[in-house]
Amino acid sequence: MTSASFIAHVLDPLIDPRFAEQDLLLDKAFGSTDDQVTKEYVRNFKRTSVDSIDWAGDKLLIACSRDQTLRLWDPERGEKERSWSGEWMCVQSDPNNPFVAAAVSWYGKFRVFDTRSSTNHVHDVDLKKTSSAMKEFLCMSWSPDSKNICLGNRNDQLYMLNMASGLKLGASKHLQCEINQICWAPDGDSLWLAAGGSPGKLHIFPTPSLQADMATSVVAHQHAAVCLAADPTGKYIACGGGDCLATLWDPKHRLCVGSFGYATQAVTTLSFNHTGNLLAWGTAGPGTSGGERNLTIVGTNTGSLYWQDTTSAPVQNVKWHPSQNVLAYTVSAAQLPEDTGRDRRLTGRDLAVVHTLKVPDVP
Repeated sequence: MTSASFIAHVLDPLIDPRFAEQDLLLDKAFGSTDDQVTKEYVRNFKRTSVDSIDWAGDKLLIACSRDQTLRLWDPERGEKERSWSGEWMCVQSDPNNPFVAAAVSWYGKFRVFDTRSSTNHVHDVDLKKTSSAMKEFLCMSWSPDSKNICLGNRNDQLYMLNMASGLKLGASKHLQCEINQICWAPDGDSLWLAAGGSPGKLHIFPTPSLQADMATSVVAHQHAAVCLAADPTGKYIACGGGDCLATLWDPKHRLCVGSFGYATQAVTTLSFNHTGNLLAWGTAGPGTSGGERNLTIVGTNTGSLYWQDTTSAPVQNVKWHPSQNVLAYTVSAAQLPEDTGRDRRLTGRDLAVVHTLKVPDVP
């Protein structure tokens, strides 16, 4: 048991009576000796750093800029179905179509494509031809209605791409803060931005206009706000911070309604499950050498810690399946143990980059 997990058991949160039964069911599911939680790893995936993952139906999209390949992988069979070359930094499936995805590269290439084909592209453009500043992209977020995609780059610029009437550049904005991650509010009326600096702030812009005079800012963390995730049911937005906290926000009233203190390093990646009652996180961002060697899952309604399992390397990306309690996550390839053949205790799971965790459904 990790130190954070031990502290969580000692300082067990008070459970809202409305969710007492849910807490009992989740605690039983995760703590059962009947192996209800199934740990698997994605076989045959090469050892390389992963920048971004998302589900495309029951398959996984895995973006790896280092080896300049975006892959569609079948995690059950351990097989690559197809791939697309390019230094893709971010990939995300269309919220309303599992067979369509968007990807953006460090050098400004932007593509919306059919995941069932290696050559069928809805859009395939070089954004630098529109503006020389449209490059060095780090984050991307697709609106809930699929009509807009927002991009953020290293120069702290936001670009809104209108997808409803073809690919058109909409609002853009240069910010005076470091952009770490962006996500849309579940109702699509605002864009949330996690910003660097101390204190770590959330900047909330109206969409699709990004008007500054209608934007608001709230302090979310003592240190940088690092990552964001939106609850698919619309109840929460989660933010991970450099102060080792994960915070829960009411997206309508823009108020903090909860926080989790089970990490001992910066929370760098977050994801809600499809019912919104579970939140997973990791503490190793892409390109970093730090991070805890564990995967954490908490209850959003109960405030309880249900899972904090040791991993062979720090967790860099987490993503729940859109309709099942299956979590995909990747670990830092650079921090995995070396397979020299001398340590017979090492298994395929110990050396794998991409993993899945199957959890029983709990209402």
